Amino acid sequence: MTLDLLGLIEYLVKAGLLLYLCRDSIMVKEKYRSAGKILFFLQAFMTGYWLSNSVWVNSLFYGNTGGYIVDSGYSIIKLVIVLGCSFLAMDLFYQGRRLAKLYLLLVFYAVQEMTKFILHSGWSFIMLRLLDHLNELIMTEEMDLEQFMKIAVYLQDYSMWIYSIGYLIFMYGILRAYRRYLTPSGPVDGISRQGLWFLMLTPMVTMAFDMSWRISFYRQRGTEVEFLYERHGSMYVIVPLIALLCLACIVFSRRIYSELVQAEAQKNNLLFYKQQLADMTDHVKELEQLYDGIRGMRHDINNCVADMEQLFRASAGEGQMTDQVRQEAYGYLQNMQKAAARLSLQFSTGNPVTDVILNRKGQICAQECVMLEGELLFPAKLGIEAFDLGILLNNALDNAIEACRKVPEGRDRLIRFRGYTKGRMYFVVVENTYDGERLPEGVDVLRTTKTDTEGHGLGMSNMRSCVEKYYGTMQYEAGSGKFVLTIMLQGDAGCL
Repeated sequence: MTLDLLGLIEYLVKAGLLLYLCRDSIMVKEKYRSAGKILFFLQAFMTGYWLSNSVWVNSLFYGNTGGYIVDSGYSIIKLVIVLGCSFLAMDLFYQGRRLAKLYLLLVFYAVQEMTKFILHSGWSFIMLRLLDHLNELIMTEEMDLEQFMKIAVYLQDYSMWIYSIGYLIFMYGILRAYRRYLTPSGPVDGISRQGLWFLMLTPMVTMAFDMSWRISFYRQRGTEVEFLYERHGSMYVIVPLIALLCLACIVFSRRIYSELVQAEAQKNNLLFYKQQLADMTDHVKELEQLYDGIRGMRHDINNCVADMEQLFRASAGEGQMTDQVRQEAYGYLQNMQKAAARLSLQFSTGNPVTDVILNRKGQICAQECVMLEGELLFPAKLGIEAFDLGILLNNALDNAIEACRKVPEGRDRLIRFRGYTKGRMYFVVVENTYDGERLPEGVDVLRTTKTDTEGHGLGMSNMRSCVEKYYGTMQYEAGSGKFVLTIMLQGDAGCL
């Protein structure tokens, strides 16, 4: 009765530990949100407990009417059934890729098996030494058989409680150490396929060790039972050592992967800031050119005014304006118009940063024989920073110009843009012609086409970072030689 209660508690705790591992690692499907976790917990508990305690199942699997295991290798059948049932239940109640679900289950059962082998080796060694000591006491008649039976039953009951409690606590400690490295890289379903295969390698190797030990752990031949530890006494040390190394590999492989993800994120952030710095440098250069032009125009105007004054004085002294004076005055006026034209802005948005970007892109388009047209009003009341909007415009127009360069001669090279406010949403639409080649489906087409991927392709990453900052979206449509990029940003309601 005591051992039955122990088995009940053990499988309840293990089902809870499985649920603990899945928490924040994988999400329950929406239709099972209210009861999905409970049903998954009940499945894990009932499957494990029933398979472990059913005499009928043991008789079916092990081929004996007593329902006891004569060969430890047959226990693999139960393990496979439990793993399969848990996978089907997880696939039913949880969303995400099956590979991610399989990885979580392999981690759980690998930890369960290795912690069991570690403690079982020590527990078996201590129990055998105690029984050998009791046998010596009986042989020397220092203890009678009745006392021996009472002590044996006592050891069997309480040692099993100590073993099971220690095994569950140890298992919880390993799972807790493992979960420390789950949060930095996000849910398991967000891991790439290559990342999942990398992480699955250690639990798969661990399960291979587990099955090989199960096959050779013990075997009954007639009335004799052959134990692995009795045949090879060194296995008392080798088995727990290998099991401990497997657990360490499971935990540290997850840690290494999390650190790699963090390092990659830091690298992307560094490249993002470098790109921002480069954009800021370009903006500063453009502003410097604008101010230099203004200073130059002031200097030219002053010179022109002085020269015009001398011409008019000369013409006044002669009593009339000669043709030569008239032509020179007309030339000076034309020069003043050209100087003013150099400083005229093709696009005016209400913000100097976006003005500089759009007009600089307009100059580039003029050099590339690309027509750039559109209108955009800066959303001053939505709390959107000019620098962030500048990154979006800068990269979106760069991509559009790059696409127009590939359009064959004789076809239109056109870029249109719009920026408008709708409620507390701000939309930026950039439309451009492209060479008309069919874009690949099912992949991210918004990526660099240059071979130098280290220095390029950062634009889209920067744009996504800006869009995510404002809880927005970035979508595209392509077809009939036209590419349309639509960006939506959510403004700050407090700024309205």
